[in-house]
Amino acid sequence: MTPSGHSHGRGLLLLAMVTSLATVVTSQNSSWTWADCQPSSAPSPAPSPPPPSSSTNNTFWSNVVALLDALPAAAAPTGFASLSRGNGTDRAVVRGLCRGDTTPANCATYLRNAALGIRMRCNSSRRAGIWYDDGSTKTYPAPMFCFVSYADTNASTGYEDAYRQELQNGDVVPDKDAFEGAYNRLMSYLAVRVVNGSGSSSSPAPMFATGSAEYDPDASNHTMHGLLQCMRDRTAAECNKCLQDSVRALTTCCYGHRGGAVLSYNCYLRMEVYPFYNLSLDGPPLLLPAIAGERRGKKLAAGVILAVVIPVGTVLAALVITGVFLYKRKVNRKKTPPDNYSSIYEDDFGCIEPEQLNLAVLRAATNNFSEQNKLGEGGFGEVFKGTLDDGEDIAVKRLSHNSSQGFQELKNELVLAAKLKHRNLVQLIGVSLKEEKLVIYEYMPNRSLDTFLSDPVRRQQLDWNRRFAIIYGIARGLLYLHEESCLKVIHRDLKPSNVLLDADMNPKISDFGIARAFAGDQSRDITRRPVGTLGYMSPEYAYWGHVSTKSDIFSFGVIVLEMVTGQRNNSACNETSDSVSVLSHVWDKWRAGSMVDVVDPSLGSHYPESEVMNCIEIGLLCVQENPADRPDASAVVLMLDSPSSMNNDRRAPSRPAFVFSSGLTDESDRPSRPAARGSDGVLLIRDKQSLASTVSENEVSISELLPR
Repeated sequence: MTPSGHSHGRGLLLLAMVTSLATVVTSQNSSWTWADCQPSSAPSPAPSPPPPSSSTNNTFWSNVVALLDALPAAAAPTGFASLSRGNGTDRAVVRGLCRGDTTPANCATYLRNAALGIRMRCNSSRRAGIWYDDGSTKTYPAPMFCFVSYADTNASTGYEDAYRQELQNGDVVPDKDAFEGAYNRLMSYLAVRVVNGSGSSSSPAPMFATGSAEYDPDASNHTMHGLLQCMRDRTAAECNKCLQDSVRALTTCCYGHRGGAVLSYNCYLRMEVYPFYNLSLDGPPLLLPAIAGERRGKKLAAGVILAVVIPVGTVLAALVITGVFLYKRKVNRKKTPPDNYSSIYEDDFGCIEPEQLNLAVLRAATNNFSEQNKLGEGGFGEVFKGTLDDGEDIAVKRLSHNSSQGFQELKNELVLAAKLKHRNLVQLIGVSLKEEKLVIYEYMPNRSLDTFLSDPVRRQQLDWNRRFAIIYGIARGLLYLHEESCLKVIHRDLKPSNVLLDADMNPKISDFGIARAFAGDQSRDITRRPVGTLGYMSPEYAYWGHVSTKSDIFSFGVIVLEMVTGQRNNSACNETSDSVSVLSHVWDKWRAGSMVDVVDPSLGSHYPESEVMNCIEIGLLCVQENPADRPDASAVVLMLDSPSSMNNDRRAPSRPAFVFSSGLTDESDRPSRPAARGSDGVLLIRDKQSLASTVSENEVSISELLPR
């Protein structure tokens, strides 16, 4: 569509910022197609030999051709596909993206023509891209209907990240500053929708947004229209950076021009003063820019202003009064905030940018969530193994409709997983929340620590060096959560099934659905609804809801003692022992001085006795009944690093919490309700109350200990 008042040939300007191999191709129907054929000397993330003189004969190019042939059928249904074929230096990766408002039939046609064009013009390059236009419009810059690229890796190069080709409309607006202000506001608005989701069912494709804004109410053509789109295999952070760089690039090259487009490998930008897409796709229109509002305001008569202001003021006053009444009623009804509420989450949830993955991609990766790909299931739903097109293995957490993990737990998990980055924490890869609730994590091939501790055969694979490395890794993960991350995070459900093991048996803490985050110096709280797993919950948390970093330390201590003994704490230690739990068994042997009877028999005599004794002592210190007597995470790491450095200052462990012997009923074996506070302000356990009838042997996550 040609804008009003424009002649087709007037003001056409092309700004080139590419290599000499980049070409603009015009066909007989006046289509504009831009191709970038990178030279073989361009740096690549993957080691790639230069192509031979006849590249059509090598395996790499054969793979490219095969993928280009398959691309239209693969990408047309959803508008995007990333395909790969081959191994090593012969591996080829082809990506195809249609503009978000393209129909599947047109998408297949555009991709087919683009694939033919890139084969004709770039058959001597190992990396290339083409931005295709079918010539159906008579305007310039011409619209980009699809983008196709091929390479020897799916990772972007520095060249591709920096690549920008700006195309501009030759006409200039009278008020450049007002125009550019409206342009920047519109682009910022659209970028948020692309990166974080449109928030509207009208968006036809992921990572795609259109919209309009008024830049001059006095002009005959006073509205600008914008379109932004990202490649769907890029992360939200990569998409956002690409868009911001493109927004600046158009301003730098074409300040005040009435339209333009920016081509790049990972995103696309176009802005015009006339519609060039289906206007029904637009999000909510932007308000008039401030400068335009001032112009319009100067033209209003005083009587008109009063006629508007008085009724509006009356309405606002009524709304304020109603709001105050409703607020007071809500406060009186429920003064206690929700259990999992934190202003940290409310402030930061909108800032996280987990990658949005397409449901069709995840279905393909998991073989449509087949039973063969299932890794496990729980109250939240199921977990499946998947493999993406680039060969990356993933774990897909699929929440069921009647999942015990509600919206608040899901939101909590996404916020924390996106913010926390450490080698001993499982990393979030992305989410898919539009049609189903799917959370994607890095895949842990060795499953959880629980699968080793509960299986006598697999437990034999854990020699002492591996056990110590796992203990140390968990301690480092807790240190990061409690003291080193931007938030102070208390996990609240640390247990072997939430410690996953990668291919090298490195431990990674997972499942932050019920974790609590504190800001500033806060390190403890009281919750109305204790949640977690019996056997790993500290007494002050399980019975009275007092949660602190020392709650996690208690759980860690239980895991340490389980690693040493090879036994689970929520089951009887053995058939011959009088002890009814691992904590009781270890404490009995510690008092008797026969610690050799505590060590897992599968270790034989192949372990350093001093290191094992140090771990037993650390485990007992971590499960002390008094929270103030438990070491913090930094002290635990120091004791594991240099056991001899703290021997002189280390306090000997006293009787742990939850220690019973079978048949004992006297008051000395019963824990208590807190009646005093320790040095860190955490309530201590003083008088005794029986736990034997309430501790469950089955490991049920998200247990609710509430009176019925």
